[in-house]
Amino acid sequence: MFGSTLKDPAMTQGKTDPASHPLIKIRGARQHNLKNLDLDIKTGELTVVTGVSGSGKSSLVFDTLFAEGQRRYVETFSAYARQFLDRMDKPAVDKIEGVPPAIAIDQSNPVRSSRSTVGTMTELNDHLKLLFARSAQLFDKQTGLAVRHDDTESIYAEIVRRSSPSPQPSPTRGEGVEQASGFLPSPLMGEGQGEGEAHQQEPRLQITFPVTLPANTTPEELQQWLSASGFTRIHTFEEKLYVVADRFRASSAPKARAIEAIETALKHGSGRLTVFADTDTQSEEWRFSTGLHCPESGIQYGLPTPSLFSFNSAHGACETCRGFGRVIGVDYGLVIPNDKLTLRMGAIKVMQTPAWKEAQDDLMRHAETAGIPRDTPWNKLTHDQQQWVINGSPNWNGKWNQHWFGIKRFFEYLESKAYKMHIRVLLSKYRSYTTCPICDGARLKLESLLWRVGSKAQSDAVLQVTSRFTPKGIGFENHVLHGLAGLCLHDVMKLPIE
Repeated sequence: MFGSTLKDPAMTQGKTDPASHPLIKIRGARQHNLKNLDLDIKTGELTVVTGVSGSGKSSLVFDTLFAEGQRRYVETFSAYARQFLDRMDKPAVDKIEGVPPAIAIDQSNPVRSSRSTVGTMTELNDHLKLLFARSAQLFDKQTGLAVRHDDTESIYAEIVRRSSPSPQPSPTRGEGVEQASGFLPSPLMGEGQGEGEAHQQEPRLQITFPVTLPANTTPEELQQWLSASGFTRIHTFEEKLYVVADRFRASSAPKARAIEAIETALKHGSGRLTVFADTDTQSEEWRFSTGLHCPESGIQYGLPTPSLFSFNSAHGACETCRGFGRVIGVDYGLVIPNDKLTLRMGAIKVMQTPAWKEAQDDLMRHAETAGIPRDTPWNKLTHDQQQWVINGSPNWNGKWNQHWFGIKRFFEYLESKAYKMHIRVLLSKYRSYTTCPICDGARLKLESLLWRVGSKAQSDAVLQVTSRFTPKGIGFENHVLHGLAGLCLHDVMKLPIE
């Protein structure tokens, strides 16, 4: 808009006469594809310029009207100030009268990368990266257990909790630790329960740390080295060696002694310790570790950083699709374009040319041997039968004349011959962008998707468990995943903005 700002009629005294607004008079505009255009434009009003592509809209508005208004405005500067500005040429026009200083908002495409989304353009993803880096909870990819930063105090508090005959829910980090000083109080002994009866129910604890037998070293030599360091007891469990740092019952051991045993085990066990809790009826193994390490699976995780939760960063982007969520690969919708055809009628389109008729004959021969219906439409075949055609025989031994090699290996063979022009042309007919098979379109590494924010109640309130993303590569079942608290980053990014 050029000229004065529009005002609400209710805020003015009476109505403004449109004839009182000055006019912008353009005479003989010849900029670019304009042909001696004469035009009068009213100021104080919203004027829209429309037309087909190439009719001269931008030439009139930007290259003529705005350019002249900007040039005249710059001419009001001093000669000293103008020397720091680029020279502005007069547009190809005979005369322009009444043009005021103008501001132009040029049309541009703000998307700078094909990875860009609404979240990146609005900087919403920047806030999500910081949120996950500071507040998210990590869950192990093999067991689904929560992975926390444990230290001596938190490990001691957990040992106390588990040693109780009626264990209470695990306290949050830092809670319930300061109260446990000196000897442990009597919650380990029920009301009316004698000390001897309580000891029978309370487990005997062995604080141990794992050791690895070095190469070319006998167990006797290892025991001599440990004895020289003051460790005389070794516990063997499932063919693994554990050195005993101390043995005690939690109710009778001073806190200082238990803390010292835990620190010793962590120091010599490279941040890992195992507690063997033995009762008269059973024996349990409790594993602990410091840092972001899951003692159950033995997997060590790195510290979370904002870049870990960005598909525009090499730290967080999927290594296969590089953060795009799609890869160029074989599109089986192009390979099998008509799912109503049978194998005999040519459902596999790529094998219907004379050059690859031999592959079609192999398919017919091996399908008969494997009991795959050759006269049943593709969409009527079972999933296992379709997978046999695509992936080949499960007994594939590398010999094409003995087993069906599959469509996938057929295209792998073509890829090996891609230095030939006609093979490249053939491959291009059956390629397209498909969802990344590694991240399943999430665009992030598996480690980035293991972090979750929010509680179970919060996540259930905003997204149903059946609609949540299942990261590829996890080692636990879906019912375990649905029981985890919070949402992963991909789930959060799919939520509507409300």
